[in-house]
Amino acid sequence: MNNTKKLTEAGLLSALFIVGTIVAVGSGFGYTIYLDFVVPVFFCIVCIKCDFKYSVLSGISSLIIVGLILGNIGTAIWASQSVILGIMCGSLVLKETTIMDDLVYASILGVIVMVFIDVYASKLIGYSFMKEFQGYTKVFPYKEYVDVVYYLFIALFPFGTVFSIYFLSLILSKKLNILKGNGKKKLQIISNFRSFSRFLCCSKYVFYGCIFYICIMEILSLLKINLGWVYLKTILISIKYLCLYFVIKDGYTAFQNYLLSKYQKVSYIRISSVITLILLIFTFKITTLLIIIFNIILDAKLNIRTKQISIINNYINSLSSK
Repeated sequence: MNNTKKLTEAGLLSALFIVGTIVAVGSGFGYTIYLDFVVPVFFCIVCIKCDFKYSVLSGISSLIIVGLILGNIGTAIWASQSVILGIMCGSLVLKETTIMDDLVYASILGVIVMVFIDVYASKLIGYSFMKEFQGYTKVFPYKEYVDVVYYLFIALFPFGTVFSIYFLSLILSKKLNILKGNGKKKLQIISNFRSFSRFLCCSKYVFYGCIFYICIMEILSLLKINLGWVYLKTILISIKYLCLYFVIKDGYTAFQNYLLSKYQKVSYIRISSVITLILLIFTFKITTLLIIIFNIILDAKLNIRTKQISIINNYINSLSSK
């Protein structure tokens, strides 16, 4: 009975999506905003409401119908990117993972999806965000860093997109009173971000997985191994920059918590932040390596990541029991 209810709800939401897409695309009103933000948030909510398998069924059937009715395969392909990102974020919201883990998974998968969709959609609709980013790099004054800036654009665009989808979907799901389980906990964490921000971190599995990936990419670079297909190279290097961001951010947060707990001096945090920023600018690889080594020591001696996650979980449980 419950499965029938979910299937029916998914069917009704699919019909709503089809009508909304035809109106938005046909009128041209909010075309880009609709496909880039409304569609993924919509399917994220569908996933939260109807579960993963019914949201996938809803997405596939909706995209086929939209493509056939509009006769515009390019729009259907572009919309498929948003549908995939929305369902992906919805499934992560419901999982028993940390918010930082969700953002890592979603950002990495977002890079893969966006690059592949961009390859095929650009030939049909004439727009490519990768080519647009290449245009931005031409005005960058330091030509030796052009490749770095380009890959950063490719990495940060999916990260910003999935973060927006994730955040907006949690808020709207609460308004619609459909948020449940782990989704409620994650919304409480975001709602109390000022209290939790310094304890938000990746799990050990994700943190060390990112470090392992960075090491593999560095070895390939040192051995000067050709990564082959240009789009595969774009995906691999963009993921490397994402992993670097999460490792540095996560690692430095743990370092700050250690300093604060040991010395109880906020001034130490401020001084260390300035010093770390300067070192990252001038000796990026060495500073990143030092952050990684220091975190390995902290995890071995203090189990700092598990403690940070426990602090958040205990506080959320105490809020829920009130």
